[in-house]
Amino acid sequence: MTTDLTRGSAIKQILLFSIPYLIGNLFQQFYNIADMVIVGRTLGPLAYTAVGATGGLVWFASGAIQSLTAGFAAVTARYFGAKDEEGIKRSFASAIKLSAVISILLAVVCVFFARPILELLRTPDDIIDRSYSYIVWIFGGLIATALFNLLSNMVRSLGDSKTPLYFLIIACVINIILDFVFISFCGMDTDGAGLATVLAQLLSGLLCILYIAKKHPLLHLRAKHFAQDLKMDLSLLRIGVPMAFLNMVLSVGSIIMQFVTNGLGTVYVSAQTTGSKIETFLTQPILSLGSSVSVFAAQNLGAKKYARVVEGGRKTLLLSFGWCAIAAAILIPFGRFFVTLLAGNVSSTVIDHAYHFIIINTAMSVFLAPLVIYKSVLQAVGRTTWSMVSGFTEILGRAGLSATVMALMGASLIGEDVGYIIMCFASPLAWIFGLLTIILDYIFMARKFKRMAAEMPQ
Repeated sequence: MTTDLTRGSAIKQILLFSIPYLIGNLFQQFYNIADMVIVGRTLGPLAYTAVGATGGLVWFASGAIQSLTAGFAAVTARYFGAKDEEGIKRSFASAIKLSAVISILLAVVCVFFARPILELLRTPDDIIDRSYSYIVWIFGGLIATALFNLLSNMVRSLGDSKTPLYFLIIACVINIILDFVFISFCGMDTDGAGLATVLAQLLSGLLCILYIAKKHPLLHLRAKHFAQDLKMDLSLLRIGVPMAFLNMVLSVGSIIMQFVTNGLGTVYVSAQTTGSKIETFLTQPILSLGSSVSVFAAQNLGAKKYARVVEGGRKTLLLSFGWCAIAAAILIPFGRFFVTLLAGNVSSTVIDHAYHFIIINTAMSVFLAPLVIYKSVLQAVGRTTWSMVSGFTEILGRAGLSATVMALMGASLIGEDVGYIIMCFASPLAWIFGLLTIILDYIFMARKFKRMAAEMPQ
C-alpha cells in the first residue's frame, strides 16, 4: 500500500501518517527499556543500571543508522512524489549498497573500541563488565539494525507507515521472549539481553523483505538497478550522511552528560537513566511528527508543491505544541509513578532524582518541538548545512554546562545533588542553542518556497 501525501488535507495526512510512526518509535524505544526492566527484575539493580548506562552509546551507533537510512528514504520519497519509478528503484538499490558498507564499518569500529569508551566515560567499576557484555552485542548487530531501518524507512517513503509497525510489534514480543529464554533458562547475563535485541531486529528486517517482495513492486529491483551510479550515491549521501552525523554529534552531547553523571555514582546513573527512558515517551511523539513531516515535505518537494511544504511544517509544529501540553499534564503529576513502574524496587532517592529530570525536561519541551520540526523539514528539502551546525551548538550547550558542573564540584562549591540538578538542564539548554541556530534558515526557506509557489503557473 502506498499513500500520496501531495494531495488532501495536510494536517490530517501528517497526523494519520504519524500515528503508526509514533507507535513504531515507541516500540523501538521499548527494545532497550524492555531489556532494562527484564534485566532489573531477573538480575538485580546493578544489572539494570549497567544496561541503562549504555544508552548514550546505543543512541550513537543505532541512532546514526536510523538517521542515515531515513535520509536515504527522503531521496526515494522525492522520486515517489515526482512519479519517477526508475528513480525510486535506483535510489533504493544505492541505499542498500551504502547501508551495508557503512553499517559493517561502524560495527567493526564500535566493537573494537567498546571497552575503552566505557572506561573513558568513567563507567562505575561495579557495572562496567555487564555494560560491556550488553553493548558489544548491540554494536555487533548493527547490520541487523541497518537492515530493518532501511527497509522500513523505504516502505514509509512510499506512504506506508503501518506495515513496519506490525513487524516491529512482533519483533518486540520476540525480544521479550528471548530475554527471558536467554537470561532465565540459558543462564546468560546482560549479554543475553543484547543478543535478544539483535535477533529481534534481524527478524523485523526479514519480515520487511517478505512484505516488499509481495506488496511493493515499486521496490522490486533487478541487477541493472545495482549498476554503479555515482550521481545517485552522492545524492543519497548528501542527505543521509549529514543526518547521521547530526545524530552522532547529538549523541556525543548525551555521552558527555553520561560522563559527568557516571562520576557522581551509581545512584545518579540509575536516576538519570530512568528519567531519560521516561522522557522518551515525551519526545517520541514529537520525533514521530518530525519523521512524518519529513516524508510529507520530501514528497511535495518532488511534486513541486512548495507552498504545501511550508503549510505542513507550520501545522505539524502546532500539533507538536499540543502534545507538549498533554505530556506535561501526564508526566508532571504522575512522574514518580512511572519511575517506580519502570525501575521497580529502587530507593526513594533514585525516584526523586529521576522525577527532577522528568519535570525539567518536560517543562522545557516547548523548545524541542520547533527544533525537531524545523530540522525535519530543512533536511527533507536538502538544506542540511545549518542543521549540522546546530548539532555542534547543541554539543556546546551540553558540554559547557557539563564543564561548569565539574569545575564547581571540583572547587567544592556545589555538592553531588546540586550538580545533578544542574545537569538535568543540559538537554533543554542544547535544544535552545540548536533552535537559535536554525530558525533563520527555516524562515528563509519558507519565504523562498512561498515565492517559488507564487511563481508557479496556475
